[in-house]
Amino acid sequence: MATYPYSQNAMLVNSITSTTVVSIISGMQVSVTTFTSPAGNFGSITLSPVQPTASNVEFKAGLQTLQIDIISFRAQFGFDSGQVTCSGNATDQDGKNGTAFSRQIASWS
Repeated sequence: MATYPYSQNAMLVNSITSTTVVSIISGMQVSVTTFTSPAGNFGSITLSPVQPTASNVEFKAGLQTLQIDIISFRAQFGFDSGQVTCSGNATDQDGKNGTAFSRQIASWS
């Protein structure tokens, strides 16, 4: 059983890291995922059962671009674990060589 707040880091692509923190707010599990790289802080996305997905979000840090096609949240309930999945595309720190990614970036139970 997860202890809240729960935090998990994941490497996406091109030195971009996500940090997802899951907290209980007003009785709901809420995730805040922050994206960073050596180029700087891209920004964050908040998801919950009320708004479980976000799509077509673009962040920039210096010349580097992070395009989130879709990020999805599923709350932990009963025997089903909670998770955040994310897919999109990111350039390198020079703004070139776009690389696609799709992965689970957090999981808790």
